[in-house]
Order: sequence, then C-alpha cells, then structure tokens
Amino acid sequence: MTALLAALLLSAPPACGLPPLRPGALPFREGERLSFDLDVMGVVKAGTLRATVEPATSGGAVIPVRARLQNTSVFAKVRRVKGQAMSWFDARTLRPDRYRDDVDEDGVRKSTEVRLAGQPAQPSLSWQFGDKKGVTRFERQAEALDLVTLVYYLRAADPRPGTTYCFDLVANRRYWHVKATLAPGTEKVDTEAGSFQTVRLDAVAERADKIGARRPFHLWYSTDARRLPVAAVSEIDLGPVRAMLHAVATPLQAGE
Repeated sequence: MTALLAALLLSAPPACGLPPLRPGALPFREGERLSFDLDVMGVVKAGTLRATVEPATSGGAVIPVRARLQNTSVFAKVRRVKGQAMSWFDARTLRPDRYRDDVDEDGVRKSTEVRLAGQPAQPSLSWQFGDKKGVTRFERQAEALDLVTLVYYLRAADPRPGTTYCFDLVANRRYWHVKATLAPGTEKVDTEAGSFQTVRLDAVAERADKIGARRPFHLWYSTDARRLPVAAVSEIDLGPVRAMLHAVATPLQAGE
C-alpha cells in the first residue's frame, strides 16, 4: 500500500503555479529602458509606455521598476490618460514586495497600492477613485504578482510549451486569477525596435470578485538572451489594445 501511494504521488501532475526561473544572470539590468507604442483596435495610436529598471535598493536586495503611461493628443479627445506604476520586487526570487499605480483619467485620480511581501493569504488593496478611498481584501489562490513584476518575472522564467501556469495578478486596480499556457513553436514579430523570434504566452484573467467577463491577454517574448517583451495584446472597454516594442536602451557595463 505504501509503495502504491508513493507511486501515485510521484505520477500526480505538478500543482499549477509559476514557471521556474532560469539559472544564471537576469536578462535585464539597472538602467534598461523599454519604450512601447500603444494602439486601440490596431488602428488608433493611443499613447506610449516606458519602463525603466531603476537602481536597486535595500543593499541590492530589491529591484524597482517604473512604468510611465502617456496618451497621444489624438487619443486624448476620446480619453485623457497619464500615469505611472511602480513595482519593487526581490532581486533573487523576482517575487513582488510592493506595488503602486497612480493614474489621472479624464481628470479623475485613480490609484492602487498593495504589499505582497511574504505572499499574504488575504492581500489588501488600498485604492482611490476620485474622492472615494477604501481597502479591499481578496483570498489569494496562487502566488500573487503585480502587472509590472509579471513582465520581468516572465523574462527570467523558463516556461515549457503546453504547460499550464496559475498565478494571481494585481492590475488595472483589480485583483485577478490567471491561467496561462506557453504556445508551441516560435513566431516572428516585426516592431520599430527590430524583428524578433518570439514565444507567445496565452492567458485568461478572471476578476476575483467575479464581476465582468474574463479578459484574455497574450504576451510575446524574444527568444534571445535579453528575453525582451516584444508585444502584448489585451482588451479594455474601448476594444482590443496592443503594445509594441518601439525602442530598447541598455547601458553598457564595464568591460563590454
């Protein structure tokens, strides 16, 4: 009976979680700047997004990444958006410590702040929507990441095609449960920053409060050593939104 139980445990599928990290150095470094063009429905250029890896804090133990969003003057006639998100994550495990976003949308301030260090069972989202403020708690189902950390975690991860991954996600002032799968094979993606061979992650996010429809999203990462986030497609209330890599700036290190 003991041998049979051991065999069953060994043959059981692994728990659905995050993909493991690759061994070796991280594919990004301090000072790296990524610029993206944003468009809605593949037609209207909506704005730009810039992500910067800032100097490490806490004696090198924590990596901060700042993302800044600015819409175009044309899209501002539909919706005026300007803001930034900041994530602090562990330099060794790439698990998030703290996340904050602050956005001005048509003159209304919207913000979120959450601490995820230690992966609390009930993450608390402190939020502001105009003059209203509050704190909302959710039951964590899997390891929780914020949207900025997710992008950099996946750059350093080693996902396997066909394997399903599960994680919780803080994004767009909401808490989500996500399932994702790496598609087989590679795809060529042409961007302003160049042409890249990529792998694609297909994911579906469901709000933890069960409000609204599920949101599919797709991420393309380059297959080279930098594992650049080349493109992303998701949906907002105005329709499909796409981010395409526009430029990459990586500072040289001594001896390069």
